[in-house]
Amino acid sequence: MKAIFYIVMFQIGALSFAQDPQLVGVDWYLHNLSIGGNNYIPPSNDEVNFVSLNFFEPDQMETMVCDVLSADVNFTGLDQFNLFNAGSTFDDCQIQANTDFEILYLDNFFEAHLNDDFNYFIEIDGNDDKILTITNSSNDQAIYGDHILSSQDFYSSQFAIIPNPAKNELFLTSKYTSGTLTLKIFNIEGKLLSTQTLEVANKTSIDVSQLMSGIYFLNIEDENGNSTIKKFIKQ
Repeated sequence: MKAIFYIVMFQIGALSFAQDPQLVGVDWYLHNLSIGGNNYIPPSNDEVNFVSLNFFEPDQMETMVCDVLSADVNFTGLDQFNLFNAGSTFDDCQIQANTDFEILYLDNFFEAHLNDDFNYFIEIDGNDDKILTITNSSNDQAIYGDHILSSQDFYSSQFAIIPNPAKNELFLTSKYTSGTLTLKIFNIEGKLLSTQTLEVANKTSIDVSQLMSGIYFLNIEDENGNSTIKKFIKQ
């Protein structure tokens, strides 16, 4: 009986560290990459439409930007795995922004931590979409969804303007901590009223004291050409 007990316990333990069925058969799309506390938007252009991640049976993973990174997956615990036998196709990106992102994602997030454990968590958001968060040993995070999130939608979520309505100052808050932004203010007729370039800060003051009362649009563009528009009211 004791021998049977140990066999059963061994099988239960082995099953607990098997490939998570929630990961397999899902096309995961990268929504956000956080390295060293900085957020990076995945590319969405003619060369790279999206950044994908897939888990396959038996215990394999593949992700790509231009280059494809493949690796065997060893599930070392509940919601935890490490990667080994990693290899890549060495496909080079032609667009520099894609190359820069690929280094952050494939090299810094994954390949630099091949001997470490990755933790992951799967949840369902308010729209019944699956969200996968993978955290490496440096506490960097890659957040995926089972649907493609447009870069414009994600980019817009990285900024907020307060107060709105505004009197003399409008504050732009950002989840980014580095880089350069170009800010343009347009009136409701689409006429460009002002342009300024500044370094990204967590909270940036914008002088709107000279504007007449009414509705305006703030165009925010980064150095990679990503842009979003925020509407505000001047009191």
